Amino acid sequence: MHISEVIARKGIEVHAVGHQSKLSQAIETMVKYTIGSVIVSNENSGEMLGLISQAELLAALRDFGSPALDHCATGIMRKPAPACRPDDDVASVLRLMTSSRSRHMVVTDDIGTLHGIISIGDLVAAQLAEARLEAGVLRDKARSRLMSA
Repeated sequence: MHISEVIARKGIEVHAVGHQSKLSQAIETMVKYTIGSVIVSNENSGEMLGLISQAELLAALRDFGSPALDHCATGIMRKPAPACRPDDDVASVLRLMTSSRSRHMVVTDDIGTLHGIISIGDLVAAQLAEARLEAGVLRDKARSRLMSA
């Protein structure tokens, strides 16, 4: 299974905050949409600059305490944002996420077009669905062989 299939099921909706936004605005966006990460983009060009996820929020609070909420998003974001391609295999992206300790990745193509954001939960759910489908196919094959014998 490829990342493009996960994005097709999940949808391409992404949420962003501007590069001059405070960390508190990133948190408000994450809470409002019940998401685990937001893109930080250049307010003028729309270019993706980085990613803020729960890990960056916790690190900012550890490093700066409550004043972190007033820090600029660009000072807190992860840059470059962890990324994968639509044609990447789900299993290889899961390995990459595990080794890089990333719970979220942006999905971009070779020219940098944003296709969405995936979470490790999205990938685990996709693998479970694929395993269920394979198990069903194997059961059907076994039943058909038993019926024909």
